[in-house]
Amino acid sequence: MGEYKKWAPIVLMLAGMMVTSCGEDDNGPNAGDNFDQKGFLEHVGSSLIVPAYQELGQKSGILRDKISSFIASPESSTLEEAKTALFEARIAWQYCSPYQFGPAEESGLVSNLNIFPADRSKIERNIENGSYNLGTLANNDAKGFAALEYLLYGKDVTSGEVIQGFADQPQRATYLQNVAELIIATAAEVYTAWSPDGGNYLGEFTSDGALGADAGSSLGKLVNALNLSFERNTRDAKIGIPAGIRSLGITIPEATEAYYAGYSLELALANVDAYKKLFLGQTREGVKGLGFDDYLKARKAATTSGSELPLDEAINAQFDAVLGFIDQIENPLDEQIRTDNSRVQQVFAQMQQLAVLLKTDMASALGVVISYQDNDGD
Repeated sequence: MGEYKKWAPIVLMLAGMMVTSCGEDDNGPNAGDNFDQKGFLEHVGSSLIVPAYQELGQKSGILRDKISSFIASPESSTLEEAKTALFEARIAWQYCSPYQFGPAEESGLVSNLNIFPADRSKIERNIENGSYNLGTLANNDAKGFAALEYLLYGKDVTSGEVIQGFADQPQRATYLQNVAELIIATAAEVYTAWSPDGGNYLGEFTSDGALGADAGSSLGKLVNALNLSFERNTRDAKIGIPAGIRSLGITIPEATEAYYAGYSLELALANVDAYKKLFLGQTREGVKGLGFDDYLKARKAATTSGSELPLDEAINAQFDAVLGFIDQIENPLDEQIRTDNSRVQQVFAQMQQLAVLLKTDMASALGVVISYQDNDGD
């Protein structure tokens, strides 16, 4: 009994420490699993995010050069080369879309590159006045890829008529060049900020201090950015608003992305593929690393719908369903909306199911709180 009294305080202290430690583990970012969150962030950051921004910068540089060539020698061949460069830059953008936090948010990347539809009246007014500030909020829909598309394609006009428009109004070329310069400047700024050779936001993103699942953690930022971009920029902007689902039942075919160019579906497919690759931790070349699917497997996460599939498999299957339904639609998307909008609405329905899995089930399984506000009832 004497020995017990002698060691009792120490035993109680150690027991208390063990309880505290266990409690922290139960609530920590890797509770109940041995998942390597740091390795996950390092893979996503170095193999997906940084290469995506690097390619966007490269494609934007080519776009600027092709536009400069068109301006210097306005003819059908240089116009077509500029159009091709625009398409390739927009595809590159789709793979940056899920990562609109940190440097991208600070630089206003979305505002400078991909607000659509373009306000053609505002663009024409800016060109006619010859005085404008593309950095203002008021000009968000008069710049970026959509503005370049409007200027290079027009609507129901021939290439010859587009070229003649630049000849009749030389200030159109200046506006075209200014928009392209802003795109590459913003894209380069974001890539430099992420790059280890620049601002090294990658180091901050993968640091020990950024681990966890709270709002300030890299996981929290990544999950919120993925969901926000998918809901607002993909589900709603690309499909829901043009199809009338997110526009009070009124279809707005001209609100489709790439309305003038007619390749809305190619952009949508690339965009959904970008989210899927992030989920799988897969590069564009198909190299598999740690992804959200592995994280969910480690958590043994299940769906809230009672599906027999584990959550990781259910989400992967739903990505395939969305891609499959998009692939059944015919270009141009605005004509599909006018002739058979039910097929476009089916795409939205599939996207909505995916949104629930990502925003409700995945976020909950990972312990991430969705911090942005949305009125869709998810």
